[in-house]
Amino acid sequence: MQKKNGRVANAWHFTREFLRDPQAIGAVVPSSPFLARRMASLVPPGPGAVLELGPGMGPVTAALLESGVKPAELILVERSPPLAQHLCHRFPGVEVLQGDAADLQTLLAGRAAVRAVVSSLPLRSMPREVVQRILQRLPAISRPGTVFIQFTYHFRSSCRELPAGFERGRASVVWRNLPPARVDAFTFRAPI
Repeated sequence: MQKKNGRVANAWHFTREFLRDPQAIGAVVPSSPFLARRMASLVPPGPGAVLELGPGMGPVTAALLESGVKPAELILVERSPPLAQHLCHRFPGVEVLQGDAADLQTLLAGRAAVRAVVSSLPLRSMPREVVQRILQRLPAISRPGTVFIQFTYHFRSSCRELPAGFERGRASVVWRNLPPARVDAFTFRAPI
């Protein structure tokens, strides 16, 4: 019964945030466990933090933790104060930064580069200048080997404007997501 109540509460939080700001949420339903597990599977093992952008209700966060990412290694950046508060309660031990992904350098000031950036941000529905600000900040928080993972509901990648140094990996489609989602992974090699 508690699991059902948790799902109802999660659905209510998600719906409330979607109605408050549909452009910021970018989807009418949360990411499926299939999409979340696919994204988590692309995070490389090893030392270093994993940064999640736009975790929303936390389906990808849960998959990251289930895949072996330790709570102390995980940093969530969520713009919505109610969702950030929800994430703090749902994932104790995980660092939740309430703020805008366009301010990554400020939010992560003084920290070592991350091993992966896992993004559920709705890049196609966000203003282009905001998307550019977010993508242009990625090299400053990356090291050689850092992986940037992004999904989209479009058949083409939403990361065509990644800065120099990111090398496209293989894309995949998660058909068991509603709607089906494309997942892209890019590895930072550092610009020459």
